[in-house]
Amino acid sequence: MNYGFWNFYKVYNQNRMLTRNVTPLGDDLSYPMRHLSETLISMGHQTATLDMQPLEWFDRVFFLDYPTRVNGYYRGLLEKKHADINLIICEPPIVRPDNYNKQNHQPFRKVMTWKRDLAASDPAKYLLYHLPNKFQERTAARPFAERKLCCLINSFMFSIHPRELYTERIRAIRWFEANAPGSFDLIGVEWDKPLFTGQLSRLNFPLRFFYRRIGLLKKLKVRRFPSFIGPNVKTKHLTLKDYRFCIAYENSREPDYLSEKLFDCFFAGCVPIYDGAPNVLDTIPANTFIDKRKYSYDELYRYISAMTEQEYNGYLEAIASFLRSPAMRPFTAEAYTEFFVGNFAQGRG
Repeated sequence: MNYGFWNFYKVYNQNRMLTRNVTPLGDDLSYPMRHLSETLISMGHQTATLDMQPLEWFDRVFFLDYPTRVNGYYRGLLEKKHADINLIICEPPIVRPDNYNKQNHQPFRKVMTWKRDLAASDPAKYLLYHLPNKFQERTAARPFAERKLCCLINSFMFSIHPRELYTERIRAIRWFEANAPGSFDLIGVEWDKPLFTGQLSRLNFPLRFFYRRIGLLKKLKVRRFPSFIGPNVKTKHLTLKDYRFCIAYENSREPDYLSEKLFDCFFAGCVPIYDGAPNVLDTIPANTFIDKRKYSYDELYRYISAMTEQEYNGYLEAIASFLRSPAMRPFTAEAYTEFFVGNFAQGRG
């Protein structure tokens, strides 16, 4: 059987997400799709992104996030009345609200979703899965005394969505810059670009277009955040090993949504300061991270700056125990592949 895939983000297409690491910020976020593709090929199937073969070549098709009606491949498949089009929901509502419009789901035979209430609404159509991660064995941790206190690694984003956490990231950055500037580093992209927050943030999309395509504007930088030390020049894993704590906020407070942010810290032996899924404790042990909901920034700083090495190592031991436990398995690329094969590559579903 020929399996076709299409990612809403074009950087992953032209077979890139199936053959290489194309993650712009983070550690190999495309690995689960490579693992899936390699497994399908080992079973005698073929895989490709939709831009690499004629549409007639594909027996079973998967869109990673809703493609919208302007997508030529999606329109073409609908016009051909293709019988096996499926959707894999990855992004949360703050990023892709159209992912959650049930009218948009009608053309899809099956919909994979991490959202429990959506999966429960129609178990025959909606399949519940966890966003997968590339499992990394924890390497030796950098000595406690050699690590800087805290960092934040994210791209600059802003939204007026009621559950957004982009504002909270900025609030954390500004608190550390004002109260503990030597203890904190900001790492990522576009923190040094002239971009808007608040209602004017809707202008950021055209601004980004000009910044990326006009020579002089590509080099334009402003020092908006004194704690900003630049993009992540090493892998995220190696960068995190230089810090005791990382502010690991999701992009919104969305039930069930657990991205790579917690797991990146776990694999690097860095303790995350987490805000995001309100029900995070349903799947992640409380002793593996610092729950920001319990602290003001003054209280948080007092807690982490006074933490002893022994107490810190207690967090690391709890993280190591979780990573070795069966509870970690559903969040791995291997479990993702097994789930996919069980539902789509063995005559089921």
